[in-house]
Amino acid sequence: MMHNSLLIRDILRSRNHDSMAIGRRDPHRGVRIDHARHPEVGEVALEGTWCLSAVAPEAVAKALVNDVSDFLEHVGVDVDPFRGQSMEFRLDDDLPSGGFWMQVDPGHIQIAGGGAAGLWAGAVYVEREMTARCAAIVPLGLVQRTPQWEAQISQAPFGSNYLVPDLTEEFLGDDAFRLLIHYGCTGMSIYGDWLCYVSSERIAELNHPDYDANMAALNNAVARAGAYGVRLYYVAVSPKLPPDHPAWIHHPALRGSKVDPGPLRGQRTADIYCLCSSSPESLAFHGEVMANLFRQVPDLGGLILIVGGESYYHCFMRPDKQELGPEVRTNCPVCAQRNPEAVVSELLRVTATAVHGESPQAAVMAWPYSAWWSSDPVQLQLLDALPSEVTWLTTVDKDQQYNKGSYQKKIWDYSIDYTGPSDRARIQAQRCHDRNLPLAIKTETALGLECIQFPYMPALDRLYRKWMAVRSLRPQIVLQSWMFFGMWGSRAEELGWWVTWHPEMSPQEVLRTLAIRDFGADAEAFLGSWSKISEAVGHLPYIGPYFSGPEFLGPAHPLVWDSHDPALQQFYANLYYLQEHEATFAPTLTVVRHPIYYGDLPEDHLSMAMSTPSVDRWSIIIGELDRAVECACEGWNAIAKVEMGGDRSSAQMV
Repeated sequence: MMHNSLLIRDILRSRNHDSMAIGRRDPHRGVRIDHARHPEVGEVALEGTWCLSAVAPEAVAKALVNDVSDFLEHVGVDVDPFRGQSMEFRLDDDLPSGGFWMQVDPGHIQIAGGGAAGLWAGAVYVEREMTARCAAIVPLGLVQRTPQWEAQISQAPFGSNYLVPDLTEEFLGDDAFRLLIHYGCTGMSIYGDWLCYVSSERIAELNHPDYDANMAALNNAVARAGAYGVRLYYVAVSPKLPPDHPAWIHHPALRGSKVDPGPLRGQRTADIYCLCSSSPESLAFHGEVMANLFRQVPDLGGLILIVGGESYYHCFMRPDKQELGPEVRTNCPVCAQRNPEAVVSELLRVTATAVHGESPQAAVMAWPYSAWWSSDPVQLQLLDALPSEVTWLTTVDKDQQYNKGSYQKKIWDYSIDYTGPSDRARIQAQRCHDRNLPLAIKTETALGLECIQFPYMPALDRLYRKWMAVRSLRPQIVLQSWMFFGMWGSRAEELGWWVTWHPEMSPQEVLRTLAIRDFGADAEAFLGSWSKISEAVGHLPYIGPYFSGPEFLGPAHPLVWDSHDPALQQFYANLYYLQEHEATFAPTLTVVRHPIYYGDLPEDHLSMAMSTPSVDRWSIIIGELDRAVECACEGWNAIAKVEMGGDRSSAQMV
């Protein structure tokens, strides 16, 4: 889950952002028009000339009218800004945020929304009504809809930056937000060091020299996203600093635990320390920074605080315990005397109080991802200690022992095979509902770590079941993807829109709608293919380790027997996930390189990733992979003879 902001930022700066940003693609691309389609009873066609108008803040109104006008032109409707039949958008304060109603009469369509997100939800809904019919045809009468959850948060579109502080249009264009809202995403995650936003009276040694520019860029990005009904949610990464940093020297009580160097042991030039999570001085500094952040950027959607194994640091997160006794849980002398759940909950309380003092509606989410320090495996002690103003964020599938018949597969992270919800997610969700505590659920919309080499696995049947698992937990917020590849508008990502806005439809109805819409007479072939790919991924026997060798990085990364071959130097890389072990703003990861091949079969990992009733683990793996290949080939053969494009049943690709 970790990211090297320096390395990625340098890559972004070295490229032409206009040409690389797939987020700039038209979300209306590929609209299929069936010229033989005529309105049925209860439907009306948008014939003749139409005039669009919107009563909303200027930026919202302009973006909305431009988008819907563009769509109507794609489907053959004449649009005139001054005359014609009317399509009107307006805000309705009586609607819940994100909800909308639409009244369709011949020659007149009204769409009202609760806030910008509601207006956009209505606009996208009417566009999808037309694309589902492959014609400029919509149902007559009144439609009212509210979203399944308060926020649906995505990673940034592919080619668009998400790393703070580089959020200007050069790195994150408006078309990124336009693509997100067309797939039902009302939030986008941003990531990086919160030292970028420090201008402190308490700890001036940690003030950032580019504070004003960084804050201006964030405010600008938030405003631009808001025009599309999208809010930004900040995954805040805490500082880790060397022992001679002026902040530690002038404020010794500020310094917390020494961070475990991990794979960098022996390569790191100096120890690094995080802020103490018990010190009153440190807690006051956290509160000051977060209050100022939301005072300066009040429309920021909220914070995603990973308090497990990374990001929002405390003294129980990755402490160096090499010289500690077995019962000692941190090397911080202050925090070591306390219960970790009490320490973390107090840090979260201070943070949430500061944020909500400036922006009461902002979400402050606590995510115990990989909380190895937790006192119990289900983390109920932390959940029970959580302040009521904090949202609990948990993963739909993580850390489940999945019984596969002849073996057990450990779902140690995101899976495309296991749809969930996990036992732990069920228990935590129920405890949140019992406490009336807001709940957020993390999932993956298009991939799993078994096949992380691909940005999209067309296992749509299985991915829809994962959405059903998410919905069964009744969350207020969904974080639908981590920042692995970037969102790019795949059908898998579109499933989230259908789950949100058409909960009455079954998975089979949704998939059939997509197949007929996109492939016309060839729909059955694609439905069969998606089904077979869904079956294939169910035979991927285990989840490989992060960023190591061919299991994670793909078949181009080799298994070799001669580790002394000089040619292997080309298979060393800068692994950005090691950021958790380096100092803030340090260039370590642009220098230190690690092998991305295997010199032996990964027996140690396999013993942790799967368990079998016998020692013949490899026969199970080979058998499962053979079956996966067989199913995938059947899936491919189902569409191999389909002629893509061209004229099919009077249908035309636009």
